Amino acid sequence: MANLQPLRSYIRQNIAHLRSSPCLLISSAPPPPTVSTAVAGTKTPSSITSSSDSDQQKQQQVQREQLKFQQQQNNPKAHAFVERNTQSLTLEFNLRTVPCHISSAFPTLESVNEAVALAKRAGLKGGGIFGSGDGLIIGVGSGAAMDLAKAVADSLFGNIAPAKYGSNQENPGEGGGSLVLAPCTLGGLWAASSNSPSVLLDTKEEMLLPHLKSSWSDNLACSRRGTVVALDPSRYLAMPPLYTPFQPVKRSEYSPAPSMAHVAAAALAIVLDVARSMDESMKVGVIVANIKETEDLQTHVANELRAVASSCALVLELATQEAKHDDGGDNNAENTKLAQQHILDAIPRLSPLVEQSSLLSQMSMAITGTIPQKLANALLPSYFPQCHLVTYLACILPGLCDVISTRAYPEGEISMVEEVANSIINNGNANAKTSSLSSWASQVTMEAGIPSMASLAYGTPDLNTLVGSLDSYESLMVSLNGVADGSGRDDHWVMEDVLQRSLNR
Repeated sequence: MANLQPLRSYIRQNIAHLRSSPCLLISSAPPPPTVSTAVAGTKTPSSITSSSDSDQQKQQQVQREQLKFQQQQNNPKAHAFVERNTQSLTLEFNLRTVPCHISSAFPTLESVNEAVALAKRAGLKGGGIFGSGDGLIIGVGSGAAMDLAKAVADSLFGNIAPAKYGSNQENPGEGGGSLVLAPCTLGGLWAASSNSPSVLLDTKEEMLLPHLKSSWSDNLACSRRGTVVALDPSRYLAMPPLYTPFQPVKRSEYSPAPSMAHVAAAALAIVLDVARSMDESMKVGVIVANIKETEDLQTHVANELRAVASSCALVLELATQEAKHDDGGDNNAENTKLAQQHILDAIPRLSPLVEQSSLLSQMSMAITGTIPQKLANALLPSYFPQCHLVTYLACILPGLCDVISTRAYPEGEISMVEEVANSIINNGNANAKTSSLSSWASQVTMEAGIPSMASLAYGTPDLNTLVGSLDSYESLMVSLNGVADGSGRDDHWVMEDVLQRSLNR
């Protein structure tokens, strides 16, 4: 994160080209006071409507409480920071900028189409899948703003490899459209660092689905993402606290924004599932050994898995220390600073890991997602509408570790999962048994304030109903992507097992 070029520096270097190109500036904004922050509207409590004075007072009180919670959820200081900077960009550099705001947790296909139409009216030109077109798209703020900016760029400019894209990423406005992403939250950094498709809320299916263009199905390696920059060199991100105690939420409320511990647990769940997937691919011979290119990539992925897992595990351990000694002293400040360094190092490396492992295992995991991501995409909008996406991914970690500890691996060989477990539990100093990974995950998530999946559910969801939604999601992904994700029924049973164990915590 420290190596990101400041956005203003990027604009100054390319000011001549940028001033001659129309620009769509997409930024995140807080939701209006009367708008719920739930992912899907069908699960939110009904509004109070009555003309009596007492009922009106009750309604006003509900709205005040809702607004207070939305402000806690959406970090008004972060939004004010984004607003100040986006306003000053246009005035300072005299860009031909048209603003576009997103206040929801996820963009929808409708919001993408509206932004594309706005961009065309502003003068941006589309170029299909061959990377032509003209104009600049800047995304600033949260993960939703990053996803919307990427989806609009994919729709307008196409989705092709940087080598074929010409020099327009280094010299915007020359021979094609450009995309610049300036994340201001950890979720924004996660989305901006990813070459995977944007995640959109399908309001009809009440699921999170990737925004796939034809080129995604043709060649994953040809995916293009824009230049990632820092909005302000002195303040890269609005960092959440390291640890927050878990408090069950009422039905009229929504879970607070995730802590750094939640982000670390979510990232660790994805890392462990990537390791599990690679072990399964090795077992069935999908990953061919003794080929130098494959071996080099496999070594790189293994090293990255261990490094990211170690960083995330350290953040979780620091969170447990803060939970035990929450006195606000110097040690807490040092722990928070250390945790920030590790989480900022881990998050940008996470999505490339998924993409590189997909190339090794010949699976479309970068598009369809890992098991934790599939569970979130299929179930979060309908059954966990009060829950933040990162918090939901975090609560899957203990259940996934339980399942991993029961899997059989070849005798005499240290699997990828065991290497990652070694990095997590023993800091890389000795061999770790995956069975101990389960107890470690259960203890550290409880102490770090990460809730159980059952505590996040809206009501008491039936397991068979949830599994039916998983089946529907996988069928939708096949119809969208044209082919199955390549993981087979074995991954489906693993996903069901993870879900059941997570709900039973």
